[in-house]
Amino acid sequence: MIDKFRAKFVEESMDNLHDLEEALFLLEKDMENKELIERIFRAMHSLKGGGAMFGFNHLSDFTHHLETIFDWVRNNKLKVSTDLITLTFSAIDQINFLLKSGDLTKEEDLSNQKAFIHRIQSFLNVSNAAVAAAPLTSPADLPAEASDENTYLISFIPQKELLQNGTNPLYLLDDIHALGKATSIAYTHKVPSLELLDPSSNYCIWQIIVSTAESLNEIKDVFIFVEDECELHIDLIAGSAIVDQPDVKTLINKALTSNILLTTEDFKKEQWLQAGQTTVHEEKKKVAIKEHKIASMRVSSHKIDELVTLVSELVTIQAQLSLYAENNEDPTIVALTENIQKLSRQLRENAFDISLIPLQSELMRFQRLVRDLSKDQNKDIDFIIEGGDLELDKNIIENLTDPLLHILRNSIDHGIELPNERIAAGKAPKGTILFKAFHSGANVIIEISDDGKGIDPEVIQQKAIQKGLIEADAQLDKKEILDLLFVSGFSTRDVVSDVSGRGVGMDVVRRKIANIRGEVSIESEKGKGTLITIRLPLTLSIIDGLLVAVGSNQYVIPISAIDKIYALDPAQIKQTFNSVVVINAEQYPYIDLRKVFNEVEKESDEVVQMIMVKAEDKITGVIVDNVIGEYQTVVKPLGKYLKKQEIISGASIMGDGTIAMVIDTSRLLHNRKHKR
Repeated sequence: MIDKFRAKFVEESMDNLHDLEEALFLLEKDMENKELIERIFRAMHSLKGGGAMFGFNHLSDFTHHLETIFDWVRNNKLKVSTDLITLTFSAIDQINFLLKSGDLTKEEDLSNQKAFIHRIQSFLNVSNAAVAAAPLTSPADLPAEASDENTYLISFIPQKELLQNGTNPLYLLDDIHALGKATSIAYTHKVPSLELLDPSSNYCIWQIIVSTAESLNEIKDVFIFVEDECELHIDLIAGSAIVDQPDVKTLINKALTSNILLTTEDFKKEQWLQAGQTTVHEEKKKVAIKEHKIASMRVSSHKIDELVTLVSELVTIQAQLSLYAENNEDPTIVALTENIQKLSRQLRENAFDISLIPLQSELMRFQRLVRDLSKDQNKDIDFIIEGGDLELDKNIIENLTDPLLHILRNSIDHGIELPNERIAAGKAPKGTILFKAFHSGANVIIEISDDGKGIDPEVIQQKAIQKGLIEADAQLDKKEILDLLFVSGFSTRDVVSDVSGRGVGMDVVRRKIANIRGEVSIESEKGKGTLITIRLPLTLSIIDGLLVAVGSNQYVIPISAIDKIYALDPAQIKQTFNSVVVINAEQYPYIDLRKVFNEVEKESDEVVQMIMVKAEDKITGVIVDNVIGEYQTVVKPLGKYLKKQEIISGASIMGDGTIAMVIDTSRLLHNRKHKR
């Protein structure tokens, strides 16, 4: 059971780290923001407390030192600086390592941990010395006097299920007692008889009277893990330490015997608050009682994958049922089939909605990459994100991360110039990288642009000639020249870079994006910047497709890629030159799938269908023998023997048990262009 709680703690801590990183990025832009400082401190406090509770002792010890820094910051003993933020980012990497490793056992890891803690302590010592040496110029700079003790009444009313979440309320009481002098009252009147008692349920209520010099926030932080699982009231009852006074002890004994909770009114009768009544009124705060509603829940990713797989199987069986209904012409079965088809489509859409995750979940590592690499290269770069809340299939995001990281590295290393170079070119010293994501029909478009030095087509063409990739007299337009960047091994650099290597990765970028049925293109203007556009499908598992016949086989073309369909006389095709057909006074290149798949040439004079497909902002015709109709396609991956082919992205099982190959239109068009 404890392993289950530890796993849950690690998962929640990863979310905590994500929130921590986000707050740090915001704090770097607004270093006086008290809310962000408090948010960071609470995240540290949560990690420290949870680490101690679930046996991550090295994590708890490490975050304790880090928490001390931000405690100084929120108490105005230390100012936020770029050095502090850089140190905290490095600490997040260490926390991430500790969460994955648990308690450290290797000597090297223990030594690294000790060195990092020493680094934090040195930072505090240097900061402390700087504060001590700074001249006091205003009352706000004066060191705060030791505050007088206050006495609080804490009413802690846990939910019955508190123990089932791994919380020991006695530890919380210990933490309160550690803040000062305290007395706890346990109310046990709700404890049932032995035969009705559930050992895993909580029946007790506690009140604590504590005299402490600590702030109200320190008291609240003790209950940070259980604030959603209890009713909590923290009331200031005196501006001095009164725990040991006889009248207070009398009230405590009275509460114990009567099982009636104490209120602030009980203390007002004793006139302890007369001297500081106004102050008490201003400082008195209550933690709002939260209505316990579960708005969301965690589900493991393998369960979601299993759900999508089951929905896919349902769609396949529904296709079989539709075929049976069509062949038997039974009105009752036809009606039932139509209803099942509607339900399966709704179930499919709901299952996919569940499997979608915000792109924002991965953008934090991109922000970190830009920040760290720009500082390493002495460049000043502003990374702007638009559309981070857009959602994508988690499998797409998993396969998209590496290509995006490589593109960003190239933008930082090859694109954005040094500040003095930018000023000489008439630009602002700070460069900009814009990450933009948005929907476009049934696709998602991701654009990564920078305002750097751009790409010189002449340099690319000369390099391509030197490497023997093109002939010296080749006539290429600008887009074709830029497409050479996607050729394996192509690079415009002769010196290896630690950031983006020799530029050998753009072919890998295109291949990885093609593996998730996406496409990538480059636009650039010398001296002004570069734009890389990625077009992606919304999901990989089930698509709306158009079922077509070519020879004796059937194929599926994704509907999202289709623009129009024309019926053509075979004579029109025979009269064409260089695989270009004229339709409505417009010229369109075309691909005959019979030739692509080595089918016997069609001898009949039957009308053929030309499907106009879109890829890379161009429209190309695809000739098929017949269009069968729309088909809800469950895309199955190809086996290892077919993995290297360049046109088919998957296969689908038809209702009659036959196989229909799914055509990757972008690869089909790219393959034609490459051969040409």
